[in-house]
Amino acid sequence: PQKVPASYIKSTVSGDMEAFIHSIWQEITSRRNLEVLIKEYNLYPHLVQRLPMESVVERMRRAIKVSRPRGGRRNVFVISFEYTDPQLTAKVVNRIANIFIEENLKLREEQAKTITAFLDEELERIEKELRERERRIQEFKIKYMDELPEQKQSIIATLDRLQKESEALQMRKQMLEDRRIAILEQLKIAQHTEKNPTKSPLEASLPAAEDNQLPTLKELEEQYQALLMKYTPRHPDVQRLKKIIEIKKKEIQESSKETTQDVPVEDVTEKGDINIVAQLKAQLRSIDKEIRLINQKYQQIQEQIKVYQTRLENIPRREQELKDMARDYKNLMDTYRMLMDKKIQAAMAETLEKRQQGEQFKIIDPARVPEVPIKPDTKKTLLMGFVLALGAGIGLAFVIEFFLDRRIYDPSLLEKQLNLRVLAIVPKVTLPRERRWALVKSLVLSCIAFCGLAVNAALLWMVLNGYTL
Repeated sequence: PQKVPASYIKSTVSGDMEAFIHSIWQEITSRRNLEVLIKEYNLYPHLVQRLPMESVVERMRRAIKVSRPRGGRRNVFVISFEYTDPQLTAKVVNRIANIFIEENLKLREEQAKTITAFLDEELERIEKELRERERRIQEFKIKYMDELPEQKQSIIATLDRLQKESEALQMRKQMLEDRRIAILEQLKIAQHTEKNPTKSPLEASLPAAEDNQLPTLKELEEQYQALLMKYTPRHPDVQRLKKIIEIKKKEIQESSKETTQDVPVEDVTEKGDINIVAQLKAQLRSIDKEIRLINQKYQQIQEQIKVYQTRLENIPRREQELKDMARDYKNLMDTYRMLMDKKIQAAMAETLEKRQQGEQFKIIDPARVPEVPIKPDTKKTLLMGFVLALGAGIGLAFVIEFFLDRRIYDPSLLEKQLNLRVLAIVPKVTLPRERRWALVKSLVLSCIAFCGLAVNAALLWMVLNGYTL
């Protein structure tokens, strides 16, 4: 296992150990590696001369085996190689084990680099996508700046302010219209007075009563107080009525004196009427101008109200769109952070593999020069040879007796099979040449049998005494 605890740094090279070993083993037993070993250690020289390299490599591949020791741990295995030279066999096995360890380190480092490179590419791709999402959100906020959810309270306050301004303009317009109507009445009176100069300014300025009587000073004061409750002291109607009251008081004071003075009534009336008509017309023009301005401003305020109402109505839709964009951005950001954490872990795991601190194989028991050959097994060979010789002898005798030699040696069998009586038995007549050939044949077979027995006896003695072949 790796030297650094997995709780601190988790290795990125993981998977089934069997599949991992198999992949490394395929790399080791490739033609390129085996051909290098054959040339380096001069293996199978006779086969190299007679056969193509592909056949020699296949022969060596069959001679290399990986096996599990009986009762061993799961992560332990044995590498073996069969060859005729014990010295070369040990060297080749140790070389194969070292190649296995080197390939393992190389493969683990390559896998760690591959994972790190993959995470770098993914992080770069997601970072570009994050920047694109940020740009879209920024453009969305700039485009719909006045319809964002955070502007809702501001829009409501603006609408309330515009509504109040609209109401104030309406009230101001109504007051100006009332004032205009009053001035129009005064203008009619002034124009009528101009046409009838016999009336005094007070008579021309006051509305005619039903009984054609002028109002008294008390009534005028009551009207003045009523106007003060409705308008300010600077209001033209209030000032006009105030002047009328002053004129009324002056007339009363003058009438209380018993002095008679000639007053140029025609001049006063004429000058007063001209001044009043001009003033009233100027006031009408000013009021009309102000009403036009109020109408224009009112129209502008109504348009602004429509704009802000549209913005207020669009806020829920913009809010939902912004939530969708923010949710996608958040999910992408979570993925980016997760990949960033994995990249940091992968970088540490790659450093771990480079420093050979991760999982790695090591040789527990290196290959030694074998003291005895693993095959052939002499004891088994002798036992099998004895069994085969015995079986072959019995079988050969059986075949010769029942299948090859068709001669009959017992006269009783002949009488039984042919149903004939045997009258006489003539012995076999052997010629000298045949006797000599039979003697040679017997001697050769005896020598072969004696040699075979001697060889078997010698092999048995060597095996029992610990000698090796």
